[in-house]
Amino acid sequence: TEPVQVALFGSLVLGDHLSLTAIGAIILATLGVVLMAVKAGEKLTAAGLRPALAGIAAGGLFALAAIFFRGGILELGEQSFVLRASTMLAWSLGLQTLILVIWMMLFDRRALTASIGVWRSSLFAGFMGAFASQFWFIGFSLTAAANVRTLGLVEVFFAQIVTRKFLSETTSRRELIGMAMILIGVGALLILSLLEGPVNVYSFW
Repeated sequence: TEPVQVALFGSLVLGDHLSLTAIGAIILATLGVVLMAVKAGEKLTAAGLRPALAGIAAGGLFALAAIFFRGGILELGEQSFVLRASTMLAWSLGLQTLILVIWMMLFDRRALTASIGVWRSSLFAGFMGAFASQFWFIGFSLTAAANVRTLGLVEVFFAQIVTRKFLSETTSRRELIGMAMILIGVGALLILSLLEGPVNVYSFW
């Protein structure tokens, strides 16, 4: 549900305008993910409702984070989109690191000491995580966060391909329909972006 919540919060907080077609594409792609996640014949019980509500709440918090990241990027003025995205990413990673270090110092110093002890082996994973986040932030600097997060749903499609190829897992008809819905929704957003023309991104540098 995150892309839908991003679209809602983006409209309320930042005034991002999305056409009815774009909203329909976002909902379609999100329903595709839901269809793939829900197993056939599965009944919703009170025990199963709590994880679902927790997931929706988590999606809402991720949605707010995406909106505030985009809002911060837009407030940096008429700099290049790469510079604005990189600046906001550096600040966000720095704050996350500071908060995490403080929390570990207060509640889990053993884990903090162990983390420092393996800093060399963690560099590559940390760099790749930050590098991936860089592209999220560049996306936020170019278009509405709802478009970016919806496009990110294609990872579900690629995950299915990987699991089928390397884990020999079969894909059900329900999952195939869900993947088709995701691809149609994402494809519609991409086409709409092309029809809207080039984005004003000032200059690359």
